Amino acid sequence: MSNVWDKAYDNRGAVADADAWLAAWQTDGAAFRHTHGSRMRQRRYGGHPREFIDIVEPDAPAHATLVFIHGGYWRSLDAAENHQLAAGALACGLRVAFIEYPLCPDVSLESLCDSVIAAIGDIADATSGDLILAGHSAGGHLVTHAVTQHSGLPDTARARIKRVVSISGLHDLRPLARTTDIGATLGLDMPRAGALSPALSQPDFPGDLLCVVGADELAELKRQSHLLANIWTGLGVATQSHELAGEHHFSVVEALRGPGTALTRWCARLRPGSG
Repeated sequence: MSNVWDKAYDNRGAVADADAWLAAWQTDGAAFRHTHGSRMRQRRYGGHPREFIDIVEPDAPAHATLVFIHGGYWRSLDAAENHQLAAGALACGLRVAFIEYPLCPDVSLESLCDSVIAAIGDIADATSGDLILAGHSAGGHLVTHAVTQHSGLPDTARARIKRVVSISGLHDLRPLARTTDIGATLGLDMPRAGALSPALSQPDFPGDLLCVVGADELAELKRQSHLLANIWTGLGVATQSHELAGEHHFSVVEALRGPGTALTRWCARLRPGSG
């Protein structure tokens, strides 16, 4: 690492067995598809090879759709590595739609964000009922950016978003512009980083915001999480901010596998502990 900001955002370096976690995600995602393949379909929303959505249906007709966006600092990982995280929401009666998107530096971060906006609009066109947006790490940035005033999200989709859940999300990209690793890959400078930061933008959607982060995550990840909840409260959005005890950057999303966990029930808009 070349400077203090690289270390401050090095999630893999902060978790000793990070590679084992990522390998397990691949294995568990494949196992989920083997079991639930008959309930899955893929839908393309653009011409790029990575512009597609993996949709999983619950046993009974879905009453809402959870849209999930994976992390990887906008430059790595795949939606397929998170398919297993649909289990809890499916058990709560939600449809789950995983957005895949082109990666940097093959595309600009602005173009990547536009792909996600197009995907959310496509999901809205293909479904009925409420939409809940959730994303992990870079995905937390992408779901919160999507509901900002000037994101380009269609009004018909925006009006149906009842909750946004940012899990270990990145909401002010200006510190990342100071890294020699991530910032260089993204080609970020301060003006672009500021323009792409949800924390510096006006939210515009009818739902509420939850920011969730592991209590054992890097200090900058915790700061980023609490930051957005704090700022958007002052901009008219009902917000909550939670640290999950004992969880690091990769374990924090594991709770989505079970229907009774607080994280799953927040995503399903159910009160944790209710029947």
